[in-house]
Amino acid sequence: MAMKADLTALDDSYLRWEQEGVSPFFPIVESNQANTVTIEPHGELTMFGSCDYLGLSQRPELKRAAIEAIERFGTNTYASQLICGHTRIHHSVEEKLRKMSGGRAAIMFPSGMSASAGSVSALAGPEDVVINDRLSHSSLFMGSRLSGAEVRTFPHNSTKRLETLLKQTGDKRRRVIVVDGLYSADGDYAPLDRIVELAEAYDAKVVVDEAHSFGSIGPSGLGVAEHFGVLDKIDVLVGTMSKTLGSIGGFVLTHDWFERQLRYMSASYTSSRGSAPAVAGATLASLDLLERQGDELRARLVANTEKLTAALREAGLDLINTRSHIVPVLVGDEDRTVSVAKWLMGQGLIVAPFVYPHVPAGSGRLRVGVSSRHTQDELDHLVGALTEAKTKFGF
Repeated sequence: MAMKADLTALDDSYLRWEQEGVSPFFPIVESNQANTVTIEPHGELTMFGSCDYLGLSQRPELKRAAIEAIERFGTNTYASQLICGHTRIHHSVEEKLRKMSGGRAAIMFPSGMSASAGSVSALAGPEDVVINDRLSHSSLFMGSRLSGAEVRTFPHNSTKRLETLLKQTGDKRRRVIVVDGLYSADGDYAPLDRIVELAEAYDAKVVVDEAHSFGSIGPSGLGVAEHFGVLDKIDVLVGTMSKTLGSIGGFVLTHDWFERQLRYMSASYTSSRGSAPAVAGATLASLDLLERQGDELRARLVANTEKLTAALREAGLDLINTRSHIVPVLVGDEDRTVSVAKWLMGQGLIVAPFVYPHVPAGSGRLRVGVSSRHTQDELDHLVGALTEAKTKFGF
C-alpha cells in the first residue's frame, strides 16, 4: 500500500511540474552539432546530459558508415535473426568485439536493456539464486525476475553482505552475482576485485553491466573489469553501443557455450529483430576508431573530468562518491532538482535531472556527463552556472 501511495504522489509531481512550467523532461531537439543542441524555446544549449563520453556520435566516420550500410542492406533486418540471420556488418561487429576482448564470444542485441535482461534470464532458473547490488540497473532486475530464480539484494557495494548471502544460499544449484561496473547515478565503481574473489570462493557466476564504462574505462577501454584486472574472470559482460560507442544497441561478451545458448534460447534475442544495418555500420566504425584513437580520447576524457570535479568540489558542491566521467551534483529535494535543471536550460546548459524513483527519495541530483569533446570554456560555463544555482536555490 505504501508503494502505491508513493507512486500516486510521484505521478502527481510529474504532472505538477509540467503544469508549473518547470519540467525539464522530454525536450525536443531540433538539431545536434558537436556539443551543441538546439531546443526550443531555449535555443542553443551546451550538452552536459548525454552519455556520448568520447563524442563519437558526431564523428563523420560513423555517419558515413551508417549511410553506406543503408545503401547496401536497406533500413531493417527482415525478421528474427534466428530465422533470417544478420548482415555481414553485424557479423563483423561481433568478430571485432571478440578480437578486442581477447577471444570472448560476442553477440549483438537490439538494445542494452535486452542484452542485460536476456543474459541474466538465460543464465539462471528456478533452482538458482540471483544476487543483485541494490543499485544495479533496472534491466538486470528485470532479467533476474524473468529467470524464475530467487532474487536477493545487498546494500550498494557491500561485499560483506554479499558474502553473507553467498553463505546462506549454498543449497542453490547456481548462484549468480549481478552488478554494474560503473553506476550510472552515482558515478562509482563496483569493487570487482573483491567480488571476483568471493565468486571464486563460493563457486558463483558473475555478470557485470559495463554500459557506462565500455570504451571509456580501463587500459584498453574494456571497462571496470579490465581496470581491476579481472576481465578474464567475469562470466558475462554486458555492454551497450548507445553510450561511449556513439551508436545504439547492446552486446554480450561471454563463454562460447553461453553465447550459443543466448543465440538460440534468449527471448530478447530470438523474438526481436536485430539492430538496423545503419546501427551496425556506425558501431563497426566506432570500434575501429577506438582501436586507433581510444587512448588519446580517453586521456582527454580523464583530463576534462578531473578539471570539472576539482572545480565543482572547490565551489562546495556535493558530488557523492563519483570517481568517473559521470558527475552527480546532489541537490536533494525533488522539486528543487527539477527547478534547477530547468533554470540551467535558461542559462544555455542541459544536464540530466535524476529524481525518485530513479534514485532514492530525497536524493535528487543533476547527472553531468563529461565528454572528451568538451572545451575549457564549456566546462567553465557549467561550473559558473552550478555555483550560482547553489546560492540561488540553496543546496
